[in-house]
Amino acid sequence: MKILWLEFENLETGLRFERIKFNKDITLLVGLSGAGKTQILNAIKYSITLIAGARAELCAYQMDMGILIGEDEYEWSYEISKVSESELIISPESGYGFLFESFKCNGKTIFERKNGKVEITGYNKVPQPRKNESLISQYSEDKNIAVFASEIQKLYSDRTGLEFREGVDSDWFRNMKHNIAIILKVKDNIQFSIFSQLPAALKLYIVKRYFKEIYIKILDAVRELFNEIEDISVEEDAIKEEYIISIQVYGKKILQDNISNGMLKTIYYLVELYTLAENSFVLIDEFENGLGVNCIDILSEFMFTERNDLQFIITSHHPKIINAIDKYKWKIIERTGSVVKNYDSIDFGIGNSQHDAYFNLLNRWEFERKI
Repeated sequence: MKILWLEFENLETGLRFERIKFNKDITLLVGLSGAGKTQILNAIKYSITLIAGARAELCAYQMDMGILIGEDEYEWSYEISKVSESELIISPESGYGFLFESFKCNGKTIFERKNGKVEITGYNKVPQPRKNESLISQYSEDKNIAVFASEIQKLYSDRTGLEFREGVDSDWFRNMKHNIAIILKVKDNIQFSIFSQLPAALKLYIVKRYFKEIYIKILDAVRELFNEIEDISVEEDAIKEEYIISIQVYGKKILQDNISNGMLKTIYYLVELYTLAENSFVLIDEFENGLGVNCIDILSEFMFTERNDLQFIITSHHPKIINAIDKYKWKIIERTGSVVKNYDSIDFGIGNSQHDAYFNLLNRWEFERKI
């Protein structure tokens, strides 16, 4: 699965993104603070939230996005709005509703709902759909929709701040351990990909116990950055009743709460890197946040060379990261009023040299009195 492009408009604030096209491997969003880089990532996350059926505080907005899966190109367009107070009284869990939704595959319309009417290929009549749920979710087992519904959930969005220090509930973790042991016992040749959407701590437990080759890759990568680490594992914190990551340093076990934020975040990134499902896509806002200076170079090299199948869409302000990514993979984001525009570096007049591109970009912004 690859995200090809998107257009977005926040109907409450008027903020609008002109169509932005993404590379199939890495797209680095470069721009000044407030230009709209994070909002681009959020627009993608909104769509994933809708497909996953998760409850979230969503604004009224329009979205149009193109997605490539194998050889098939899909276009998903929709508009949602907040529901009225009377609807909230009837259905308090529903904070938004679909006003319009269209889904096409290779230019052929699979379904469309508009003005309360729904048409779906292969169905003469359809029941009235749930207003607060995408038709992709409601018809996820339909042959024309199933692949898209499954693939679009292959999202890894970076966890930052205190969320990084959250553990996994002990009862749930033990139950999952039991179920996983049964699955691996009764079925041969299980691929790790079936576990790729689980929390990082549980995935680390699985690879260490059942998929040694993956675990060795993770440990080797961690030790290249932190050679004092002898082992990484998952332990139960009996007091908090949760499972957390631990490391062994010079024969001493150190639990997650006592691991530095930069080291812990790096370990999480590496666990995800080696355990994400094939052809997943990865969103990371301000990649450098919380990372030690000594980690940025090596970690970014790992992230962008170890998994050629992944699609990365990231933001960064850090010159080391920006300069490490080919300027032809940059999308320069600028905002004029409520309109967010994007440019390829070759069209932005910052020269042909990778070495000079970042400095020329800063000089241009300074000349235009934007910084």
